[in-house]
Amino acid sequence: MTSEQAEMENKTLSVDNEEQIVELNNRLKTDFMSHCLSYLHEDEEARQCVHLVWNRYLECVGDVAVLAAFFDTLPYHVKTSVLPKYQNEILQWCEKFFHIHSQTILCSTYYSEAFQRVIRYALKTDQYKKAIIYIATDFEPNLKFDLTSSISNIKFEHVQNRNSHDDMIDLQQLEELIKRDANDTLSYPFMVIANAGSPFLGRCDDLKKIKALCEQYDVWVHVIGDLLGSLALLPVLKDNVSIMCDSLTIDIMKLLGIQNLPYLTCFLRPLNNEKQAEDNDSSNKVHPLDEFILHSPSISFLSVWSISQRCSNENLLHHMKLSFELADLLLTRLKQTKHIRILNDECEKEYNTYSRICSDDALDNGLPRSVVVFRFQPDGLFGECENNDDFIGYLDLLTLWLFDKLSQQYSKMNLELLKSIHFQSVKSKNQLPAHVLRFAPLEHLVDNIDQDDMLTFLDDLQRFTDILLATIAARVNLSTSIAKHENLVAIPIPNWAGIGAVRYIPSTINRADMNETSMYEVNRIQSELARQLQSNDSAFSLGGGSDELDSMLYLRLGMIRKREDLEILLQKIAHAGKEIETSLKYIEDMAEKIKEGIVKAQKDLEDENLQLLAQDGLLRQLPLVSNLMSWWSPAPSASPLATKGRSFDLNSGQVESTEDTYVYRMQIKKQTVHAPTHNDATATSTDSSEQQHQN
Repeated sequence: MTSEQAEMENKTLSVDNEEQIVELNNRLKTDFMSHCLSYLHEDEEARQCVHLVWNRYLECVGDVAVLAAFFDTLPYHVKTSVLPKYQNEILQWCEKFFHIHSQTILCSTYYSEAFQRVIRYALKTDQYKKAIIYIATDFEPNLKFDLTSSISNIKFEHVQNRNSHDDMIDLQQLEELIKRDANDTLSYPFMVIANAGSPFLGRCDDLKKIKALCEQYDVWVHVIGDLLGSLALLPVLKDNVSIMCDSLTIDIMKLLGIQNLPYLTCFLRPLNNEKQAEDNDSSNKVHPLDEFILHSPSISFLSVWSISQRCSNENLLHHMKLSFELADLLLTRLKQTKHIRILNDECEKEYNTYSRICSDDALDNGLPRSVVVFRFQPDGLFGECENNDDFIGYLDLLTLWLFDKLSQQYSKMNLELLKSIHFQSVKSKNQLPAHVLRFAPLEHLVDNIDQDDMLTFLDDLQRFTDILLATIAARVNLSTSIAKHENLVAIPIPNWAGIGAVRYIPSTINRADMNETSMYEVNRIQSELARQLQSNDSAFSLGGGSDELDSMLYLRLGMIRKREDLEILLQKIAHAGKEIETSLKYIEDMAEKIKEGIVKAQKDLEDENLQLLAQDGLLRQLPLVSNLMSWWSPAPSASPLATKGRSFDLNSGQVESTEDTYVYRMQIKKQTVHAPTHNDATATSTDSSEQQHQN
């Protein structure tokens, strides 16, 4: 074999091996995905969602893990030479896609890691005092704890908002704090962390004014928020428009709807002179921020680079665009829905425009909505009672009920319940804590939700709102309606979203003088009422019995669809209560008669036994002797004094002998003057309770 033939054979073997490797990789990938999808065979919508995500995003990403593993095995000096090329490509992509003009970019796996890198980079090396970071009141406490634990020479200062917006920084208060801390000997103003789309309510700080203030005192401005990425939705943006900050962090996993992407941190402020001088001293020096990348898993920045090179802008923007459209549709329809209060819609033009977060040449258009926060609020319908603390707390219970109903029927909406969120009441200037519902489509993969689903959701929301209004009206009028029924009493119960509670009191019981017997009787009636009414109407339920002050049971009334339903429910309780009261009274009377009959039957049997003893003599009652006496002189087989049984007639209430029953082998019915006339024509035997005592 010549050398040329050997070379050709080696090339052929190499090609065959490559084809086998590709085939093996494809087979493993297909087998893995098929196995995962096999657990979704009953959920067709989930399967479609997974396929859609794969076709739109993940298939374009490629084998990022393989590239990352390869890059991590390279020597350090090779990494430093390779990294700038791909960093520049990511920078160019961010500038075209997000319209963000940054000096450099960092990719961080964890949220706290992104903050740590910004803080460590921006810290002034010539300062030995504590660096103060100014934050809004609702800043994540766990994140604050992680940062103070990792970086010792920083501390946080909450900026109280005089308008009681916990997610926004009050500019006047911030200026006062900075002026105060600028002359402090132990600390200095260092950084402000502002919001461009706060986590819970989606509000924006006035970045333009905050940046102007911080430039006077050389304070670093770092911005976070979902609306930072909304610049990507603008078709055209002037080159001189930029976000008013020194650095910002974007959660591209949330914005793009692709899992396992890193947090993207962009540095807009140029490097300071000292660090630039260090870079110019030696060509071998690495960019200060590149050190963070080179000492971190490379899959973070490579996953962003792979998406920037392979995915189209249309696919990348699909999740963000759809999420903003759904939030806007919900917001628009909620404004048309009566008795629904939108909490994050106050002063929309003031708090959510591009001019608040960008430079002077920015558009004055309103920013898209990333979050919609709302609650049930029937302002002005129920007069002065709406100002009571009890009524405000009751509205929270109704919001909980509304959340349960909506989340059960529309789980794909991913509604959240936020408790004790402060907002300003319509009739009061005070800030009130209240439960609210939150819709944040950006935080979930919402490809399976379309506008038709949203419209159906809104129709049901209106239907549930009508139920809540009818229930409130019934609760307000409960005492007045109960006054029409002499046997019903209204019972106040806390933590109940329904109409309230009712107790049926029998006519024979004095409400002012209740003893244990009366309480037992009342509880027995309530239990029987609940058993009967629950079988036909789910609005009834049994409650009580656990309160130390009131240990009696009562009937709880749930939600109703119409205001007129309250009177129907009360009539059902009153009517059923009368029937149960009458039935129980009949049973009690019959039980008393049975007791008297048993006593009389026992006395008659004792008298007959004494007579029989007198006839037979004492010797026949003794053991052994009685056998001898019976052998010597047998007792008559049919003694007229033989003991007879007794029966009790339920209709007549009389105790009778069972002699005829044993003679004729059947129970003989006898008509008495006490028997009811409606039994005269019946041929059926009466119900009886029989007690027999035989020797």
